[in-house]
Amino acid sequence: MINDFNIEGVFVPGLLVIALVALTCTLFLVHLFSFSKGYRRLPFRPMIDFSVFIIAFYLLLQGLTELGFFK
Repeated sequence: MINDFNIEGVFVPGLLVIALVALTCTLFLVHLFSFSKGYRRLPFRPMIDFSVFIIAFYLLLQGLTELGFFK
């Protein structure tokens, strides 16, 4: 099964699309986290942001695989 998306004749890899969706989810979550005072006191916030991206990417990939959209 081909997991590429065809956008006006340009094939985009499926993992790239999932990574972009995970990036937008991460940006939204980090924006929500920034309202809390505890997030501002974390010592190394870029590492936390990267961890949130990895978790969002994994959950999206696992969910799409379980639903049968990504094999």
